Amino acid sequence: MEGYFTVSDFVMIIPMALAGALCLGAFPCATEFRHNTLRVVGALIGAMLAVALVETLPTLM
Repeated sequence: MEGYFTVSDFVMIIPMALAGALCLGAFPCATEFRHNTLRVVGALIGAMLAVALVETLPTLM
């Protein structure tokens, strides 16, 4: 990567984290704890995918 992260690079993290939380939070669960855990795991996966995407975009261009 050529330099440091800028604010525009982090613009994707919040929407991707929300998308991950919504996707995994949509699974039906028996307990509220499991439902919240799936939401947190989905948000973490979405944020990690956003960082990976931001890291690989310069190499694709």
